Amino acid sequence: MAAQLALSSAQTGVWMAQQLDPEDRSFNIGEYCDIAGPVDPDLLQQALREVVAATPALRARFDIGDEGLCQYLDDTVEAPLHRIDVSGEPDPRQAAERWMRQDLAKEYDLAEGPLVTWALFTLGAERTLWYRAAHHIVLDGFGLALIASHVADVYSALVTGRPRRPRPPGTLQQVIASDLAYQESEEYARDRQFWLDRLAGQTEAAAFTDWRPTASRASLRESGHLTPADFDVLRAAARALDVTWPEVVVAAIAVRLQQATGVREPVVGLPVTARTEPMLRRVPGMVTNVVPLRLSFGPHTPFADVVAQTSLRLEEALRHQRYPQEHLVRELPGLPEGRKQFGPDVNIMSFNYHGDYAGRPATVHTLCSGPVEDLTVNVYDRMDGRGLQIALDGNAELYDRAQLSQHLADIVALLRSVTGPLEHAPAGP
Repeated sequence: MAAQLALSSAQTGVWMAQQLDPEDRSFNIGEYCDIAGPVDPDLLQQALREVVAATPALRARFDIGDEGLCQYLDDTVEAPLHRIDVSGEPDPRQAAERWMRQDLAKEYDLAEGPLVTWALFTLGAERTLWYRAAHHIVLDGFGLALIASHVADVYSALVTGRPRRPRPPGTLQQVIASDLAYQESEEYARDRQFWLDRLAGQTEAAAFTDWRPTASRASLRESGHLTPADFDVLRAAARALDVTWPEVVVAAIAVRLQQATGVREPVVGLPVTARTEPMLRRVPGMVTNVVPLRLSFGPHTPFADVVAQTSLRLEEALRHQRYPQEHLVRELPGLPEGRKQFGPDVNIMSFNYHGDYAGRPATVHTLCSGPVEDLTVNVYDRMDGRGLQIALDGNAELYDRAQLSQHLADIVALLRSVTGPLEHAPAGP
């Protein structure tokens, strides 16, 4: 009989949203790693089976039983490894990505599972892509990274014969227990009051376009980058202001939002791991949250002042990052009908999980990170010396590719320009 668990607050939010729109595929997340060399498919399948057996989230299915909505950890659930040879295609990588995007458009049966997908693409004798996807109810981006790292370690151990690295302690049961305890705690009450005070009177949700409620189930992506030299200058500028480079990036995007809208108190959403305990950072699952950063500045405020304010607000927000965004949206009046967020999201991912597959290096490529209500600015630092990748995901009913490309160009140009004399640079044009 499958073990039974309650859902985390993040999982409950995904479940409710999916029930409201069963045909919405935006909760499918996926990525692939480009491996420089061949991969033994039998050993990768063996590694996947071992990781799935050790990771309850990968065996979860969701249904309403006698005790209400639960997740069932089913030992019989197994996701096969699809083995696909595209080496004979005119453009092997394009053919592989086409298959992946078609897969991301499929429906996952939450009640039956499996809620993950694996595929291995052979592009040639020295080129392999490993694709992994999941429904957001079982994994967030951080959890997907933990899975990728675990699989890379087990696969490498199987190929080389070396021992597997010890797995850090922590269970999905502990993750759920921590979340339930938080919701009954004084910390939850303090976090709630902090956010109600911080966002009191917030009646605007600024957007880079004329926002309207949509039934969009698709998003568009446009990508660009800051060169390694530009990134070095950005980091040096951050050090000069005694802040981190992500704080400079968030401040710059808030400035661009104000330039585009004229709103004096722009709010940007910041996806956070919500993993405030060491145990939570060790266990794959769905825990992530989004915190709103409300800033206040004028068109002639020195950019250094905007950065300082961003740093302070971010520090405060991270201390209260577990309070669910959907709870906050329900409690605050004034947002336009249909809005579930306070502004565009700025999703900064600065960690290295490319992995090493038995001595063969791999580079990760993100395909889809989850629903996009308006616009998400994704900033990736893969810590590989290649600079910053910047990808804009826009709601397909609100943006076309030309608009996304222009917003991307504006943001990249602004990030390059703020590395000048920051203490004097104005926030606006």
